[in-house]
Amino acid sequence: MKRILTATIILMTILTGCTGEIKERMAALDEQITKLEEELEKQNTTIASLYAVLYAYQKKDFITGISQLDDNAGYAIHFNSAGDIVIYHGTDAHVPRVGIKRNPADGNYYWTIQYGSGESQYIINEAGDMVSAVGMVPLLKIENGKFYISYDSRKTWQYLGEADGANGDDIFKKISYNDDYVIFETEEETFKIPTNKLVQNLQQSATSINQNMNSLSTLIKDLSKRAICVVSVTDLIVDGKVAGSVVLLSNGEKFTVKDWIDKGSPYISAEKEATDSVYFWAIVSSDGTKNWILDSKGNRMAATVVDLDIPVVVPVLDNSDKTYYWNVVAGGDTTLVLDSYGKKVPVTSHGGELALFKSVDNSARDYLTVTLASGATIMIPKIYTVALSTESISLKPGASKDVTFRVYGIDVYARYNVITQGALTATTSIYTDDPGTGKIAIKAAAGFTGNGKVMLVVSAGNGSTKTMVKTINVAKED
Repeated sequence: MKRILTATIILMTILTGCTGEIKERMAALDEQITKLEEELEKQNTTIASLYAVLYAYQKKDFITGISQLDDNAGYAIHFNSAGDIVIYHGTDAHVPRVGIKRNPADGNYYWTIQYGSGESQYIINEAGDMVSAVGMVPLLKIENGKFYISYDSRKTWQYLGEADGANGDDIFKKISYNDDYVIFETEEETFKIPTNKLVQNLQQSATSINQNMNSLSTLIKDLSKRAICVVSVTDLIVDGKVAGSVVLLSNGEKFTVKDWIDKGSPYISAEKEATDSVYFWAIVSSDGTKNWILDSKGNRMAATVVDLDIPVVVPVLDNSDKTYYWNVVAGGDTTLVLDSYGKKVPVTSHGGELALFKSVDNSARDYLTVTLASGATIMIPKIYTVALSTESISLKPGASKDVTFRVYGIDVYARYNVITQGALTATTSIYTDDPGTGKIAIKAAAGFTGNGKVMLVVSAGNGSTKTMVKTINVAKED
């Protein structure tokens, strides 16, 4: 009896031990399946995100935000049109890797799949055709230890293979980003998508450059006629910071001067050679080399003549690397802007802009000094400023001379007076067809000995109470 009891205990112990081992194996298998299912859920989310990236890439969408998920599990990305997506990093779970690859034969994108360390291959549907990556998103599932894929939102499933042996690498091999672009790299393709910051700068910079080209042309012409002045100078605010100045002129023109950032970039300028009588538009490299902007007939484009055709600066997307570069459109032709090293000039969200102006100095009372990208300076009188044709003359006793003047920023309601010292008389004549302009007729008496002065006193109009005084020194002419 004792022997039978002992054998029974031993048998029960063996059976109990086997049952425990089986339970452990079953628990491990359940855990493995659960892990696979969780990974597949993330994989399906990332596959859908890969489709969104392709859509954004083809539709020239842009990214308005990107952030890392908790515990560095992946990225949350927001597209302007495609909306929000989530991209998970791969794990050690053994699931096949789905991707997208461009078929060089027809130029279209198709879904691919990769098992383990093997090469990726195009997914083939039941009809034997490659599955287009445009218009549908495949889904993966695991059932009874086997992988299945659906191309019709879970209506039907196609067997892929046993749920083992595949790697757990990321669908996206690498995601990198800066202020201008987010770059998505898979095993087969690279998708480069601009950021909201760059897209906003594309239009703003192009508008600013072209507006400045018009303003510079008008500025050069009107200054030569002494018919322009500065109405206001305000701060240019970019990203909440002062980034330059906005200058409003009396002729209604406005130009923007951004703070000089990239001194090595080429710039656009109105230039002329020693033999030229007018200015011509040119792209000037950092080494000073002038590349004249030509019209459709190969002629240089004048920058200051009447009824001129001003070139237009535009950002153009280069499909070879999905980067925006500066181009100039003139006479219907588009010319790529190159720097002094022959490299294309990219559009960025900071610096690198094709500047015309370098800086604005608003510290002087009567004049605003604008420094061009070439280093040349232009002095523009401020509103309520008096400009004389000369501030010193010489007269023989009994002789007379005229001095012309322009008062900027006033109207027909202005008042003019002259005060003289040292045996001089003076009168003013106002040109009624051009308010603010006129002449001072100065005459020396018979006993004039020199060291005389004539002061023009102007009370500004336009509701201003400002009074301006300009002095003309008069010497005796031998």
